[in-house]
Amino acid sequence: MTRSNAKRRVVYFSRMGISAILVCLLGVRAIRAEESGKVEGEALLLPAAMGVRIDKSGNSWDIAADGSIGRVGSTMVNHGLALELNGQEVDSFQPLMTRDGREVVVFGKPMPHLPSVEVQRRVKLVDEFGALRYVELFYNGSSRKVVLDIFLKTNFSGNYQTFVSNRGRTEPLILEAGETGIVVSPSPGQASRAFLFNLVGSKSELRPGISSQSRFGLTFQYRISLESGESASLIHAVAQVAIPQNFDRQSLLALFEPYSLEGLAAKEDLDDWNELLINLAAEDGGPEVGNKGLEALGVERGAKDVLAIGERTRLIGTAEGSEVIAEGPYGEVTIPLGLIAAIVGNSGVGLEPRVYLRDGQIISANLSLPGMSFSQAGGGKLEINAGTLDRLVLGRAEADIDWRETGVAMIETYSGDRLRINDPAALKFNAVTAWGELPITLDQLTWLGPVGRNGAGYMLELMNGTRCRVFLGRSKVSVDTELMGNISISSVDLMQVTTTASRSRPKELVQSGMEAVIRAAGGQVIVGSIGNTTLPLVSKGLLIETPTSKIRQIRRVEGTALSSGGMPEKSPHFEIERWDGGVLSGLIRLDELSMKVGGRNWKIPLEDIEKIDTPSPLPDRESLGAIEKLISLLGSSEWTVREKATRELGAFGYLARPVLQRELATSGDPEVSRRLERILSNLN
Repeated sequence: MTRSNAKRRVVYFSRMGISAILVCLLGVRAIRAEESGKVEGEALLLPAAMGVRIDKSGNSWDIAADGSIGRVGSTMVNHGLALELNGQEVDSFQPLMTRDGREVVVFGKPMPHLPSVEVQRRVKLVDEFGALRYVELFYNGSSRKVVLDIFLKTNFSGNYQTFVSNRGRTEPLILEAGETGIVVSPSPGQASRAFLFNLVGSKSELRPGISSQSRFGLTFQYRISLESGESASLIHAVAQVAIPQNFDRQSLLALFEPYSLEGLAAKEDLDDWNELLINLAAEDGGPEVGNKGLEALGVERGAKDVLAIGERTRLIGTAEGSEVIAEGPYGEVTIPLGLIAAIVGNSGVGLEPRVYLRDGQIISANLSLPGMSFSQAGGGKLEINAGTLDRLVLGRAEADIDWRETGVAMIETYSGDRLRINDPAALKFNAVTAWGELPITLDQLTWLGPVGRNGAGYMLELMNGTRCRVFLGRSKVSVDTELMGNISISSVDLMQVTTTASRSRPKELVQSGMEAVIRAAGGQVIVGSIGNTTLPLVSKGLLIETPTSKIRQIRRVEGTALSSGGMPEKSPHFEIERWDGGVLSGLIRLDELSMKVGGRNWKIPLEDIEKIDTPSPLPDRESLGAIEKLISLLGSSEWTVREKATRELGAFGYLARPVLQRELATSGDPEVSRRLERILSNLN
């Protein structure tokens, strides 16, 4: 069974009091106290005796009733790995444990805002590695899809010093491909051991986010979606380790290797749960991200209206009525029947009550269908009400339009809604990136969508070519929609925003006098103004200060880790190409590059940068005059004059490019055009 198929298996929990819980996936059976010791071939779960547990390495672990860990002695964690779902703490019943006391099983209590979501935590002391292995199980018992923002919160006894990923990245906001976790180092005198958190498999598409709370705490965030009756599990681990003295990649990989989640998941006691784990290998198949439109209704749409009942019954005729009243999470709205393409009632099998509009909008709501009926083409009339209606698909009409004809954007939610936006000023929000805040307005946005199928955060692209991963936090996004008016959408429910702008990036982002373009890890692109006036580069021990205005391009040279001029070995090695043709190679003596993006000042670590292209410099008045004079000589009747002007224009280098391009576009002289093309070709 593939993991993606196993994930869809329905798992039911039955609570029979605190001391008698049967859980089919545990491979473990809990029984009433009076029956203990009478079951052969199965491990027993007993009421848990809480307290400090000590692993074979001498580390102490205080596991609380909700599965979180408390502080023991002088350890740096004060309260660790507390579980929250969609911003609400998960409370628990009395936990159970295995007979040897090395594994605690926690059953979450129902939550008011997620009453049909079942939660279970398994916390096991893995003696041979001196670690705690966590497995979190989530089951959606509701009739509709749910989106879960899962938060694992840890508070420290004081300010931590720093945290580094297993690949050597300092304080990452999101674990990128190949990164599995972080090690958190205490401040001097805070504690004698560091804490290692392994959070995800190296090949998983599900990438957790990491946020810091003023260096007193860290929160790990996952986002997953579960269809009705679907279950999924997350595995993660925490260990106490010696404080790392070296943060080179080889040392870090060796430090993390014993706590590999793939190895911890291979334990025999996880055989049944293994197929549900979604943060190890990349999933194969699985549901497509995005809400399906009318095609999801399974009814072929034609000229006539169709009343669909079950899988096979299809009545052809005409729906009669004036309006549909929809009352949902964003308020009540009355929709004329002429604007509606389809209606799903309460009897729709596997479908939520919804209204599908002819322009592509979708409204999930409780419906009222006053005075609605259906007249069959061959005779007979049926009354229609929302309680008994399965699906009503109305025939094609002139009102069927693409939302782009009248709107500027479509916003889509995980709840299944699609809402059209007509006003460019209708949507504003603040996004948070790995490097700083980014204020967004709709007229700047090309698109916003989730990272992968279950990734933490979003990827967005702006009109200027900026493309980066962002978080929206837990705030609500205020949107002025065409149909519902001004509404607030929870960032947890927001799935994507599509605008009428093309999703393709401009072919050439860097132009004369425009902004610089940084290409960063993960296919991210940052367009803005470089704040540093000079870049200090060490080449063979020699420090060379280069004005950024003189730099054409900076490229990171992979596979090198030099330490010239006293630079740390992990510093990236760059090659700088100047506008005058000079080339510098070595280490840039900076930790971060200053960049102004969207009016905000960002600090971009050099280790995140792959390439920088800077805009062509604008010629001053004197140079511009000289260039224009030389261009006029390209049409001279004397060959020697034309050749001399061609050579001298080429000597101006990239400085002349924008003027040459402008003249080439307007020149009607074949000789001048040929020479301009030759000069530009040499520049390229």
